[in-house]
Amino acid sequence: MKTEIAQIQKTELKKITQTDSISELWNILVFEKGGCLGGEQYVNETEFKREEKPLVFSETEWKKFSDNDKRKLTEFLINKLSDTTRTKVHTCPFFGATNGEMAVYSLQHLHKKNWFDFSEFKEYKDKEYKSATEQPQMWLQNILNKEIDRKKLAELFKKELK
Repeated sequence: MKTEIAQIQKTELKKITQTDSISELWNILVFEKGGCLGGEQYVNETEFKREEKPLVFSETEWKKFSDNDKRKLTEFLINKLSDTTRTKVHTCPFFGATNGEMAVYSLQHLHKKNWFDFSEFKEYKDKEYKSATEQPQMWLQNILNKEIDRKKLAELFKKELK
């Protein structure tokens, strides 16, 4: 059984490493492969020091994705913000992420800045979780559902390139 799993993983990695397009790699990572964010969708000071957990952003394939040109990745991810399609990536302990959410989480890792760290969204930084529907994932989905807020978030991440 372990041999079969190892072979499948090798095949997946080979398929991913043969992918040149940012878009193709993104689709494989979020719609085919998926995985768990385990709360590590947010950037923190210890994040880059530990990699013992097999969570989405610590996987080799995500590192390959992040190795692309930062400007191209930022533009690509910003274009995904309005997409509400469900991915195969799970945000523990809550729900599967939308494509737009995954774009934000990826932008956070790329720029090492969380969406709620921008002064325009600071009200959410220390906001208390009240339920499964009153928590950061849902707050982000609500922001992404509003065109004005979504555009504001896009501009803030674009400014991070300067």
